Amino acid sequence: MKELTGIILSGGKSLRMGADKAFIPFREKLLIEHSIEILKPFCSEILISANSEKYSSFGYKIVPDEIAGCGPIGGIYSALKKSTSLWNLIISCDTPFISNELITRLKGSVGDFDCLIPAYAGNKEPLVSMFHKKCLPDISEHIKAGNFKMHTLLEKLNCLEIDVSDLVQKKPDLFANFNSPEDILNR
Repeated sequence: MKELTGIILSGGKSLRMGADKAFIPFREKLLIEHSIEILKPFCSEILISANSEKYSSFGYKIVPDEIAGCGPIGGIYSALKKSTSLWNLIISCDTPFISNELITRLKGSVGDFDCLIPAYAGNKEPLVSMFHKKCLPDISEHIKAGNFKMHTLLEKLNCLEIDVSDLVQKKPDLFANFNSPEDILNR
């Protein structure tokens, strides 16, 4: 794969956290800085899906939601439209434990699919995944229908579920995300 764009989903309301998650310090860095460090070795371009210019201090292009109020699907849609790559690595800004091994496995599974979704023990992780730009029409249709659920979108797309049970067994917090101050205190 020649080029890969990294998309950091940072547009959430962070209601349970009480503050913008991306700017929460964790292990001497902001959560969004962890995301940037995860993506940099793999991506020729990084986009930040966010609805605020305060993210401009990180030096990457900010992509606001084209359609407000859709949640992560809206951020993915808007960022895919602005991406210069066919394949895009998507991570949520509140998942600091994503490993290089996971990303390498995703990249190594690229084929004639719309998206690559890590899966384990009956769970799917669409917010740590890879999406091809060719799925933009399906995402647009989904949003226009008022359906903002990622899991129902996955049912429409040609997705490859990649078993990552072995990675989760080695690193149980691989997909852990932070939704409240307690989540951070407990890490």
